[in-house]
Amino acid sequence: MPSDRSNNVRPRPRVLVVGFAGHQGKEYLPIVRESADVVGGVDPAPAAASLADEWGFPHYDFLGEAFGKVDFDAAVVTVPHSEHFSVCAELLAHGRHVIKEKPFAVTEREARQLIHLAQRADRSVLTLLQRNFNPVFQFARENLARIGEPYWFSYDYHFNLAHPTTGWRASREQAVGGVLLDMGYHLIDVLGGMFPEPPRVHSAFVHHYQEMRDRRLEDLVSLMCSYPSTGLAGSLRISRHHYEKIEHLCVLGTEGALNVVPGVAILHSVGGLQLDRHTWEGPKTDAVRSMMAHHLGHLDDRYFRQDHLQRQLATVRTIDRIYRDRTRERNELTDRCA
Repeated sequence: MPSDRSNNVRPRPRVLVVGFAGHQGKEYLPIVRESADVVGGVDPAPAAASLADEWGFPHYDFLGEAFGKVDFDAAVVTVPHSEHFSVCAELLAHGRHVIKEKPFAVTEREARQLIHLAQRADRSVLTLLQRNFNPVFQFARENLARIGEPYWFSYDYHFNLAHPTTGWRASREQAVGGVLLDMGYHLIDVLGGMFPEPPRVHSAFVHHYQEMRDRRLEDLVSLMCSYPSTGLAGSLRISRHHYEKIEHLCVLGTEGALNVVPGVAILHSVGGLQLDRHTWEGPKTDAVRSMMAHHLGHLDDRYFRQDHLQRQLATVRTIDRIYRDRTRERNELTDRCA
């Protein structure tokens, strides 16, 4: 008797890759292909046409060209920050799902508009944040309650770049922000999965290079977060030009501590005794692969969609508030000096 199994198999999503010729886009291409059919690519970069030929899909310089020439269910978007909203809005207007690089949006206003467009179209806008699919960070979230009531966290994330930032990240018009929006988005999202949105955030913006100061693109940011209703407080330090590349999250609680570094999460007692440990030796691409497969498999999951949108709104709102406070302080200083 013939099997009905084939009738229950979910068809592979058809994906358009937007901005595929950049570093991140090229990294995602083989991973997307594991869970979806790449049916076309959009990128005006000179190298894009030959790369599309190499991968065997049609190439378009502009997104508008693709809509009438190729059928697709979702787009994977990796473009400069300044282009995120317009690209996503156009895709949603044509009824397509969006899987995109962070940030979800660059301002709270754009985030709310994007959520409205996604809900009106009944489509997903899912942000690619690999730490949510990293077993070490999953262990930290799942075991947070074991340290009692958290009262302090510190999160450091530094690159050790020896030269000034280049490419679109060095452009105020394209990057929109510096390390806070670029690197810090990951950290604030991680903390958003563990704690409420911080009511108060004080910031210090620092510049290693004069040209980045002139463009108002911070090379280093230090944040102090406080949660008056619970007594929780914490700090974040993020930079591009540290003496070593490092990522370290520490959470102190009334009954212990959590320490997370790449590949290892450790649960300690109050006195420092190691109570539990989770080690992950897999390559970074394993977390990226899990993330991409999950998002492609949950495009029509409205419950996951809603949770994701609300968490991203909180992340964008926190970052936008920090930048707006910084702008207000700078304007007040200018007025006093005038």
